Amino acid sequence: PRTAKAFKLRFFLFEAIFVAILLYAVPIGAHGTVVSISIGNLFAVAWFWYNSVRCVDITSDGGLRFWIGNIELDVPYDKIVGIHRLDGSCGILSPGLIPHRGLLTNPTDGVAILTSVPSTPFWAWPRSAGRPERSIGPLRCPRLKIVFSPAGGGLNFIREVENEMHHNNENGGGGGNRLGNGGKIQPPSFDPAAKGGDFFDV
Repeated sequence: PRTAKAFKLRFFLFEAIFVAILLYAVPIGAHGTVVSISIGNLFAVAWFWYNSVRCVDITSDGGLRFWIGNIELDVPYDKIVGIHRLDGSCGILSPGLIPHRGLLTNPTDGVAILTSVPSTPFWAWPRSAGRPERSIGPLRCPRLKIVFSPAGGGLNFIREVENEMHHNNENGGGGGNRLGNGGKIQPPSFDPAAKGGDFFDV
């Protein structure tokens, strides 16, 4: 989509400006500036990667599988508290949902998925099924909230997920989505208008 490409273009321009500043600062001996900008850029790139929702897969056993950065997260349907469309929000942060994972590559059209699953701190790896939730005394991790911009539009994505959840409930929670045993993969920039089978957007 054009908005997603515009977002990537802005990120590319930001990195180009960073490189230009470094090329200017090194010859004049501004080593402190170079180090500060380099560290800041490192954190910025790491944050974007940590919050990049690469794809969402509707699994055959009744749930959503998210690839966020290099982390795979499975969220069963019964752990989804709500799915909301976001319109006109800030692209990088959605103030009403902080803390959340993900970002809006299209600030005018996005989706927020609220779950009852504990979120994973950025320094930790997701816990295996059956292991107790992380806690420090009475403090526990906030519930996982995922924000992203589906390539085919927020309303289309919500409609597809709600249809699959309804179908799963009719089958008694036994899974088996209507799109085949392999689930429904939603690559980041696939246009659902051109779909030819079991591929949809994210």
